[in-house]
Amino acid sequence: MEKGIKAYHSYLSFGDAKEALSETVCEDLNLDDLCEQLDYTSSCVERQYLYHILCTDKISDVTAHEQFIEQLQTDYLLRNKLVNALQKLNKPDAYSIVDILAEKEHTYSRGYLLLLQICRWLPAVSLILMFQIPSSPVPLLFLLVSYIFNGYLHFKQKNILSCYYFSVPQLYKLLKTADYLSAVPSFLSVNVKIENTIRNLKELVRKLGSFRLGIALESDSAMIVYLLTELINIFTLYSTINIVTSFRFIQKEKEEIEQVFCYVGFLDLLCSISFLREQIPYYCKPSDNKSGERLYADSIYHPLIRGCVSNSVSLSDKSMLITGSNMSGKTSFIRTVAINLLTAKTLNTCFAKDFRIDINRHLYSVIHTEDNLLEGKSYFFKEVENVKAALDKGKKGNYLLVFDELFKGTNTVERIAINSAVFSDLAKTDNLVLASTHDLELTALLHSQYDLYHFSETIADDKLQFDYKLKKGVAQEGNAIRILELCGYPSELVQSAKNILPSIQ
Repeated sequence: MEKGIKAYHSYLSFGDAKEALSETVCEDLNLDDLCEQLDYTSSCVERQYLYHILCTDKISDVTAHEQFIEQLQTDYLLRNKLVNALQKLNKPDAYSIVDILAEKEHTYSRGYLLLLQICRWLPAVSLILMFQIPSSPVPLLFLLVSYIFNGYLHFKQKNILSCYYFSVPQLYKLLKTADYLSAVPSFLSVNVKIENTIRNLKELVRKLGSFRLGIALESDSAMIVYLLTELINIFTLYSTINIVTSFRFIQKEKEEIEQVFCYVGFLDLLCSISFLREQIPYYCKPSDNKSGERLYADSIYHPLIRGCVSNSVSLSDKSMLITGSNMSGKTSFIRTVAINLLTAKTLNTCFAKDFRIDINRHLYSVIHTEDNLLEGKSYFFKEVENVKAALDKGKKGNYLLVFDELFKGTNTVERIAINSAVFSDLAKTDNLVLASTHDLELTALLHSQYDLYHFSETIADDKLQFDYKLKKGVAQEGNAIRILELCGYPSELVQSAKNILPSIQ
């Protein structure tokens, strides 16, 4: 995934990390791939906005605008009008708009602005004095000194502007696009307050238009025109003052610029959802748990798995413990439920025929853990830290907690004891826990708190065949030794493993 897509989320996460999904959860749910799969956007701004809301553990405003999404799905002229307007922001340069929002280095005082206002008149005053006192060399000397000093001020600010060579024109396009969209009643209905915000930013649009012209002259072959404008700008400090006042304006009105950014991003998001729903096999909107289930899913599937086998499940008052052999579908299923909760909250869209869950539940997972060599932490220690974070969050209740084969890095006896204690503790509060395991002993220890399900496979023509269907009950046997055999391990080794197995069960 392009780095620019994550820029807006990174910018906001520094200020509100509590609402962001942890990096661990994002990796567990393959958020980068998910974002690309769900991306039917028309602008780079919305790709940033989509990635941000997918990585944010809160309910979006999509539900309140279902009528607008349905309108886009039936009124193709309106949707094409929106797409055509948004495509002006579909160049990678648009990712850099966030750079301006994140700008904190270049702040200018009123005193500095006053200095510029004084210096801009000095060359003109010198010229007047030259005509008034033609015999004196002082006005000419004063003109040269003031022009050189103005040149220093001009190129100093021009150097600062070079950092925003791409972002300034794109911010201009963003504001102009928002102005155009807000003039269409259907688009304005998404956020009626944005009209006043855009009106307040008209002065900034005018100033950014001058930047855009200057940058265009630099990039074009009109060198004579460019040189002429440079000489005039040094003489009058017009572009320098424009830069300073614009940066002051941006700092002052940053919140309003963000509102415009979100308005355009949200419009594109709603448009993207209208395309997404037309492309997937089927979908539903999340339903309330009126019948009392903690989780109900009918024909739920994983959007990233091509030809995914759908499954159905209903949990009333317990959590869920899944057993099964390798590659049978345990991890994919718990990821499927977690991703559907996430898309229910953010896109009001679920990859199922019916999906009922409390979408106010927060989300946390421990699925894919790696050691950290730089910090000197082993796989087991890193996993211990991640599970401790889950325990801390679980104390608050109302979480969907997803775990895959925890504590593989220790011996069987301690692993079973720790897993039993952790899962039992988490189930005491109002958490919904989905856990997969190879340890069948856990089913006997946790059956009072967890509904037991499993995945299985069959062997035909010396091949493992998985149906990837969720079944009630406990898996009866594993397939690890059989996989060794199918992969061509020496027959003596395989038979030896089979002979040893009964003595350690």
